[in-house]
Amino acid sequence: MQYITLLFRKHKKHLPKKLQSTWFGELCRFGFMIFLSAWILQGIRIMNWREATLKVALTVIPTAILIMFGVHFILAFIIAHTLNFAFNGQLYAMYTHMGATNVTPQHFLEITELFAQTCATKSYLNAAIAYGSLSRGCFKSTSDIDLRLIPQKGELNWWKCVLFAFGLRIISFLKGYPLDLYVYDPAVVVKRMRTDELPIMLYERDGYMKEWYPERVEHNEFIGIFTKSNL
Repeated sequence: MQYITLLFRKHKKHLPKKLQSTWFGELCRFGFMIFLSAWILQGIRIMNWREATLKVALTVIPTAILIMFGVHFILAFIIAHTLNFAFNGQLYAMYTHMGATNVTPQHFLEITELFAQTCATKSYLNAAIAYGSLSRGCFKSTSDIDLRLIPQKGELNWWKCVLFAFGLRIISFLKGYPLDLYVYDPAVVVKRMRTDELPIMLYERDGYMKEWYPERVEHNEFIGIFTKSNL
């Protein structure tokens, strides 16, 4: 029930200046508008073209299959797009921002560690980097984790990394873990992510990111900071 009622409440949301203090801007602060925007776009605007291709395919192919079984194309699209949103999107992270979920620090740390260990086993990964106030040990019930994967060079490695990210999103949804995840190259990730907070190197191959991030929070250092502040 809480997931429904939150759709009709206003929430904090960064808006363009031209929308601030306007009726439409205020409308966009309601949960149902945040949900609708997230459901329609599903982060595709900031994905690299490989992730965007997979995202579109995971709506188009199931839609076509459902139509073959006699489902009306509009209903087929809604079903396929919603499943894509749930399993390959940021649905849980979106609801976490609204305060609908109750992720404990212990659960959050356990899944973060699981993902870090899993990343370390992937030969096609150069780095897995987390961003945000977590670098200071700050954790709230509305906290999510912004994770960016850096693949090794080569088209095959990129696609392996994109499919790996897809798998992590599925696990996050099933385990109730508020993950915001994208695959970028180093130049893009440095340009798009905040510079006022130190990145957390959950995994790094042979100091690969030191050129871009000479100042950072190392994996073990993050565990210590988070444990001391929250557990």
